[in-house]
Amino acid sequence: MMNDPGDGPQEKPADQAVYTEARKKALHILEYADRTEKQLRDKLREVGFTDPAVDDAVSYVSSYHYLDDRRYAEIFFRNQHGRRSLAEIRMMLSERGVSREILDDLLNNEEDSEQETIRGLFLKKYGGRDLSDPAVYQKAFRYFSGKGFRYDDIRSALENAVQDIDNGE
Repeated sequence: MMNDPGDGPQEKPADQAVYTEARKKALHILEYADRTEKQLRDKLREVGFTDPAVDDAVSYVSSYHYLDDRRYAEIFFRNQHGRRSLAEIRMMLSERGVSREILDDLLNNEEDSEQETIRGLFLKKYGGRDLSDPAVYQKAFRYFSGKGFRYDDIRSALENAVQDIDNGE
């Protein structure tokens, strides 16, 4: 029996084997660490799978909820929050392929915590030094600027941290 030309392209057994292999590789990659969809696609292409095989593998693992950019972003945020600025976290997640919508949902409600993050990092890094020395203050200011924290947040947090140390807290 011949295939009707209107049936669309038929998969050859060799194609199905490639798809199966791509699915196995995707599962193997996700076995050790969560990835974003972009990271998984990049890794599968790097190994040599074609775009149709990559698409099939991504659909397959997504159907079992093994691939979830929102979950990845939430876990990443929990692990990095308090150690990095929101701007730096946003950039890192964006590079990993997390959508702007997910980033906005996740990070927009966290603006108030920036000063606490700066204060905690400052005390941890500079707490034992002579903070009356302007060079230490300036060095800390440059450090936090380079990490993506906003000027006003840095200034306010550093002033509060210095006051706390002066007051013996």
